[in-house]
Amino acid sequence: MTYQSSCHMTHVQKVIDEPLFLLNQVPGIRYQEMKDYNRCCGSAGIYNLVNYEESMDILDLKMEKAKDTKASIIVTTNPGCLLQMKLGIKREGLEERIRAIHLVELLVEAGPVSK
Repeated sequence: MTYQSSCHMTHVQKVIDEPLFLLNQVPGIRYQEMKDYNRCCGSAGIYNLVNYEESMDILDLKMEKAKDTKASIIVTTNPGCLLQMKLGIKREGLEERIRAIHLVELLVEAGPVSK
């Protein structure tokens, strides 16, 4: 599993360590850090709508970094990033090998964590 942080959560809300802490609490998951995980995926609110080509260029770079991790799951914390990651997976033809999921969905799937 790897993580794509959202620009809003990282740069506006200054929430950086908490999602990674939660990810590392999920049993059976091995976290592999993506290079530049904290850089924009190209979604950026409506940037991917008003600057589509540039957004796709950013997404292509992000997907190369995601593929380098060999992760089968990309976790993010923002709906826009989630849609962008899903689009990247589809553009790369990786639907059979990789899925994108919101952190909250991952935690629900994982169930309660024992202490």
